[in-house]
Amino acid sequence: MNSSICNKIKNNKDKKERTKKDIVYTPDDVAKDCLKYTLPFLTDADVLLEPFTGKDAFYNNFPTVNKKEWCEIERGRDYLESNIKCDWAITNPPYSIINDILPKLFECNKGFCLLVNNLTITPVRLVKINDGGFFISLIYCFRVDKWFGIQYYYIFEKREDKRNILEMVFKRNVYKIYKGIK
Repeated sequence: MNSSICNKIKNNKDKKERTKKDIVYTPDDVAKDCLKYTLPFLTDADVLLEPFTGKDAFYNNFPTVNKKEWCEIERGRDYLESNIKCDWAITNPPYSIINDILPKLFECNKGFCLLVNNLTITPVRLVKINDGGFFISLIYCFRVDKWFGIQYYYIFEKREDKRNILEMVFKRNVYKIYKGIK
């Protein structure tokens, strides 16, 4: 077998493994906590989208006054292929495709919120996000038991002044994940 065929097989196997590792559901209490920091940025007229809804932790806790939309590839709605228009996208995205997700998030009218680990928003990605017209308004930092590293909930707003307004909230909470979590 030549090396190019071996590399294709290895890359496909790696991709399947990465995709499997991307399936990490957000606990309801984490989504509720993150959304509490998001509320001051929302208006009642905003359309909210959960692009990778998983078990609906964010979606089910969106304010009831807002119109809400969702995507979930496992349920036949692929966010990257969707034409859904929204003011805000709020999500725990699959990390292995974050570079594909970011340009799609730039279609949001007002902003997007990402629950990611400490290694996801790199300086290079932050420059891309800023070049897309979005800037940091808040970072909420915490840990989820059994998740890798420290988690960050970023709120990126479309800003005319092209500035990152950094407010960081750090909590010493460690969320416990129990077997059989919904």
